[in-house]
Amino acid sequence: MINDVLVPGLVYGSLYGLVAVSLTVLHRPTRVLNFAQGDLVMMGAMTMAVLATLPWPLAAAIAAAGVAAVALAEERVAVAPVLRRSPYGSAWVITTLAFSLALNQLAGRLWTDEPRTVEPPAPLSLDPLTFLGVRFNSYQLAVVLVTLGVVAALEAHARTRTGCAVRAVAADRDAARLRGIDPARLSRRAFLLGGALAGLTGALAAPLTLASVAMGFGLLIKGFFAAVLGGVGDVRGALLGGWIVGVVEAAGADYVSPGAQTAVLFAVTLAILLARPQGLRGNEELRRV
Repeated sequence: MINDVLVPGLVYGSLYGLVAVSLTVLHRPTRVLNFAQGDLVMMGAMTMAVLATLPWPLAAAIAAAGVAAVALAEERVAVAPVLRRSPYGSAWVITTLAFSLALNQLAGRLWTDEPRTVEPPAPLSLDPLTFLGVRFNSYQLAVVLVTLGVVAALEAHARTRTGCAVRAVAADRDAARLRGIDPARLSRRAFLLGGALAGLTGALAAPLTLASVAMGFGLLIKGFFAAVLGGVGDVRGALLGGWIVGVVEAAGADYVSPGAQTAVLFAVTLAILLARPQGLRGNEELRRV
């Protein structure tokens, strides 16, 4: 069970958790769930494939910076105009989805549909190791550790002055503006950071899943599942949700059927949300009328 379910579940769950974390970073100050986030991850992976001749850390940094710039452009053209008209509206569903479709079409013209391999950075490798009967490889371990480091850094950032401002905007955008906080500036920062995280996620995913123009949708759906399971807006909950999605997916493939793992994931997600509609780490919102 450990080798067939727990190890792949935690590794791929870390990737889903990172997608959920990037969605959470964007959602906190904007209340927007970015439907283009999966394609931003895809762009990070494809950038890694294109820059395969460069040193891996440099290529990953370029991928993160490039995707951050694209995410900022999305905020400017697809999100900011909507929030200026109605901060509590839901028109961003259409605008971010339209941006996702445009981004995917552009990627399809720039790159072929053929998946591309990306080698992990030296001295890491995909060669199997065994420790106390558990089989894994050094790159898988690195992915989990990097994910934990990202979550720890974001939790520390949440306790800074900027993090407090983000929470204030998330609680009441208008009241925060009256206290001198600029929600538009925080929105731009959130999309820059969320885009950089998406680029990093794509860079980490490429050696494990292959870089492909079609990879974004699946990562978006599973990242969204992870964010909802953990509690939308909670970074640690997003990682917890990612691990649950990864382990359930691996268990469904191993104990039921590889073709039924999505159905198993839906069933488990539904059961958890019926018991905890706000997510495992979410809090119920009390509204006084």
